[in-house]
Amino acid sequence: MGRNTPRRGPTLTILLVMVGSLLVIPAATAQEDTVRDNADVNVQSDAEPTEILVRDSSSLRPQSVGAGDWVVVEPQPGESVSQAHDRLSRLLGADNVVYNLTYHLHGDPNDPLFGFQEWNFGAADVVAAWDYTTGAGVTVAVVDTGVALGGEDLTCHAFVSPYNSFTSTPGLGAVADVDGHGTHVTGTVAQCTNNFLGVAGVAPDVSIMPVKATDDGTGLATSLSLAAGIDWAVANGADVINISMGRDCAATWPTCSDAVVTTALDDADAAGVVVVISAGNDGTGFVATPANHPKSIAVGATTISNSRASYSSYGSALDIVAPGGGPGAGILQETFNGGWGYYYYTGTSSAAPHVTGAAALVLSARPSLTPAQMRSLFANTATDLGPAGWDQEHGDGLLQVGAAVAAAADPDDPCDPGPTCDTIYTVNVGGQWALWEELNLFSEIGLFYFGNPGDISFSGDWNCNGVATPGLYRQSDGFVYLRNSNTQGVADITFFFGNPGDVPIAGDFNDDGCDTVSLYRPSQGKFFVINELGEDGGGLGAAEASYLFGNPGDKPFSGDFDDDGIDTFGLHRESTGFVYFRNSHTQGNADSQFIFGNPGDILFAGDWDGDGDDTVAVYRPGNGVLYIKLTNTVGVADHEIVVGFFPQLTSASGS
Repeated sequence: MGRNTPRRGPTLTILLVMVGSLLVIPAATAQEDTVRDNADVNVQSDAEPTEILVRDSSSLRPQSVGAGDWVVVEPQPGESVSQAHDRLSRLLGADNVVYNLTYHLHGDPNDPLFGFQEWNFGAADVVAAWDYTTGAGVTVAVVDTGVALGGEDLTCHAFVSPYNSFTSTPGLGAVADVDGHGTHVTGTVAQCTNNFLGVAGVAPDVSIMPVKATDDGTGLATSLSLAAGIDWAVANGADVINISMGRDCAATWPTCSDAVVTTALDDADAAGVVVVISAGNDGTGFVATPANHPKSIAVGATTISNSRASYSSYGSALDIVAPGGGPGAGILQETFNGGWGYYYYTGTSSAAPHVTGAAALVLSARPSLTPAQMRSLFANTATDLGPAGWDQEHGDGLLQVGAAVAAAADPDDPCDPGPTCDTIYTVNVGGQWALWEELNLFSEIGLFYFGNPGDISFSGDWNCNGVATPGLYRQSDGFVYLRNSNTQGVADITFFFGNPGDVPIAGDFNDDGCDTVSLYRPSQGKFFVINELGEDGGGLGAAEASYLFGNPGDKPFSGDFDDDGIDTFGLHRESTGFVYFRNSHTQGNADSQFIFGNPGDILFAGDWDGDGDDTVAVYRPGNGVLYIKLTNTVGVADHEIVVGFFPQLTSASGS
């Protein structure tokens, strides 16, 4: 918060009239409103495994088929698969022996579909993104049933690095789609657009890498073929991977997971590849695997009414929802389903490629984004559905492609390149902290758990190194807990704090380069200035100064408002909307006052533009927006930044 703080370093236009012409399709062109009834794929239970996978066991006569160190081992004559699994687990260790599981496509529920074509583009705000980019320079791998050639509306694509991971065979001939599912998914990602034919795709100018992971006979993928498909995509330059298949779960990750596929997903994330996976179609409160993997983007489905589709699986692992269709409207794309045409599909399989296409557009606009930043960008730009903030049925809300691409391409960051500026921490309901690297795109630098739900959060430079780290006040026991790093762990410093109802305020109150925890007593309207941290395990310490300022019930904050290196106190009076602050630790009237914010806003201060002066910002929990002022004067916000819904938010400022 002080003056010397090192805080952080540094078109293609599509005519809308043409898009409209693509959306209005005669019924005959759309195969007489053909609806794909794929109940045999959607409702089948996951097949029992028939093979064993062993990690690095060449001495056991493996059949090498890829996917890292995992190989197929046949049971001995007269031995069942489960008996072979038990025997090999005892011999090699349980972590080295797994079943080769099967994965079914998250295709269509058994419902009749009628109605609108490309309604989904409006719900997901796709067209607005095309003012920035249509995806050129990005490669998307669709790990699915392959791609069928011969239609009219994918001919703009020269497919790159096609591969059949079920048979370990490269080449376009090896990825021929006899099911139609993969072709339809590919169409949602990248159907040819503005060609006076058929329908549109979310990111029509991406390069498509078709990876066929399924067996033509069963229509199923296996642990090995799915993992090998992911490995191939990563090794051959995919930027984004779409997986519209999975296994239903009755538990959360990692209880419901697959070690073989988990390893492949971990490797993809480590390589910086964004992986988007459909959440599943069993409609229960558990996201399917592998969508429940923490580093993937798990996508549920919405209907034309922007409500969760009844078939869409949900739960704690759900990240976001996108149009998947339901009664009255499906997702229309070209595919081969006994004959070429435009078919309505529904399911989370159809929702996921909307997010995949959006990720490709974002990377085309801002190639440096990491998978973690992509997840958070989507969360922070989605339209909230259901209860405020993240919820189990809708995740962070409905995908908004235009908003996400705009935020990536033209960020509203008050900090210009060069200066060092303050950022923020957000703290969710579970006590997970996240340090924002920038005030336009969220990054998971410092993503960690600290404290309990209900603790009061703040931050400061407790060990005088110029880096802000977390602090919290636990009202239930009256103690302050401080960390000296942005990592998960127990408190480095703990001391007793004040009286019940007192409010902690952090800052460098004497320009010594170290932040301390001072105290505001709302019942008296009185500040106590404390320039030494409390003794670990002891009490708060003696106040250097105390004075009355403001009225009982005012909300306190601190900042260096005059660039002298000393943090002083301010107040936000919610009843009038006035902000008051002093430039010295003496009793007296406010040195500055102005109106900013609404009742219920969380107000704090930081150096948002790197000029050395702290100015105010308010976080509005009702809409998840941060409003930043660059001068401490009356007026509207200079910057408005969507940060999402959090119960607590505080500035991340060192001394």
